Amino acid sequence: MSSWVKFRFSHLRRWREYAEEVAKAVHDIEPNAEVYIIGGVAEDRITVLSDIDILIVVKRKLTGKERRDLSKSILIRAMDFYDLPFDAPVELHVEDEESARRFLTLSRKAIKID
Repeated sequence: MSSWVKFRFSHLRRWREYAEEVAKAVHDIEPNAEVYIIGGVAEDRITVLSDIDILIVVKRKLTGKERRDLSKSILIRAMDFYDLPFDAPVELHVEDEESARRFLTLSRKAIKID
């Protein structure tokens, strides 16, 4: 197994730790938001090309710019305050409640992170 593959899997094995670090950052910025793991990690379908899909459900309507800005703020806070590695393979999906329903409906499994 190549060193890159080992390195990538070492990150993916830490998915819960990374999700909890992101959730702390989320709650600092949006205290009422909910955080879920969705996708392949939640469904136990991890491959070397997987990422850690984190759904952040915000209790207010968001514009596209607000979504992008909030995602950026969350990642920066998670790295600066909670030691999320800069190269952690996380993908944030910042959605309002209505849009999040689609993600949760399409997901075979979602794991809520408190």
